[in-house]
Amino acid sequence: MILDGVIQKNETRHILQMGAGRIRAKTAWDADTLRGDFADVLILDEFQLMKEDTWQRVGAPMMLDTDGTAIFSFTPPSVVSSAKSKARDPRHANKLYERALSDDTGRWEAFTFTSMDNPHLSEKALDEIAQDMTESAYRQEILAEDVDESGGTFSRDDFEIIEILPEITAKVRKWDLAGTKDGGDYTVGLLLGRSEDFDVVLDVRRGQWSPYEVERMMKDVAAEDGPEVSISLNQDPGQAGKSQAQHLIRMLSGFDVHARIESGSKEVRANPVAAQSQGGNVKILRASWNEALLSEIELFPVGYYDDQIDALSGAFEDLPQHDNMILFGV
Repeated sequence: MILDGVIQKNETRHILQMGAGRIRAKTAWDADTLRGDFADVLILDEFQLMKEDTWQRVGAPMMLDTDGTAIFSFTPPSVVSSAKSKARDPRHANKLYERALSDDTGRWEAFTFTSMDNPHLSEKALDEIAQDMTESAYRQEILAEDVDESGGTFSRDDFEIIEILPEITAKVRKWDLAGTKDGGDYTVGLLLGRSEDFDVVLDVRRGQWSPYEVERMMKDVAAEDGPEVSISLNQDPGQAGKSQAQHLIRMLSGFDVHARIESGSKEVRANPVAAQSQGGNVKILRASWNEALLSEIELFPVGYYDDQIDALSGAFEDLPQHDNMILFGV
C-alpha cells in the first residue's frame, strides 16, 4: 500500500499516514524525547527500560484532549536487565502492572502472555531456542515471569557499609580508563584502603569523560588524595598502550604512580577480592556512590557494566597482602 501511494511514508519524522489517521514511531527513553506530540493511542513498548516520567510527565498529559488509551508493553525485568534501564527504579513497570491488577475502578486492565500464547511464533523455533537459554532467561523471556537473578561472583550482602574508619595503613587509587567518552564504558578511579583487619573502598570517581576531562580529573584527584596514595594504571598491550601509560605517568610526576599490563579474564582477576569479600574482609565507606558500586557488584560478570569491578580487582592486587586474611573459594 505504501508503493501504491495509499499510505504516505515520512522517513524523516517516522510517520505512516493514511487519510486523517497516522502512526508515528518515536524514541521514548525519557519524557523529553516524547514531547511535542499527541495521540489517541499511545503504545510504550519495553516500558521497563524507560524513565518513570516518560508516562507521568508527558505520556498522560499528551492525551488529555483526546481521552486516549495508553498501552504499556514490557518483559518483566531481571536484576541483570534492570542494569540497562533508564529509570531510577528499574522495577517501576512491574509496580505499575501490580497496581493495574488490583484496580477496581475500570481505569486499568492487565494481561500477561507467554511466548507460547503468540500464534505467530513457531513452536519448533521456541523449542530449539529454549535449549540454548538458561533457566532464568527462559522464565523471563519466554514465560514472562518476574525473575530475580544475580551474577554469582559477588554477593552485595558480603560488603558491610561502615561510617567510622579504622586506621588505614596503605591506600591505592586504581584507574580503569574507558576508550572514549561515548563508548558506553565508564572511566573509574577507585580508592581502596587497607587497615589491620580489613580493606575498605574509600572513594569511587566514575564518569563518561573526554580524554582531556579524564586527565584533569586524574590530576585533581591525585592532589586531593595526596602523595602517600599509590596510583595504579592499566597499560594496554602494544606500543599505543605503552605510550599512553608513559604520558599519564609523566603527567602525574611527583606522585607514586605505576602502570602494568593485566593478564587473565575479568572474572579471574576478580576472584581474589571476591574470596576476601566472602570472608568479610572488604567493606565500603558510606557515601553517595555506594549503590552504583553495589549494583555492579551484584551483577558481575553478567551485568552491563564492570568498570568498577575491574578497578576494585586491580586495587586489591596492588595493595600489600595481609598474612591474617582468610581465603575463601569462589
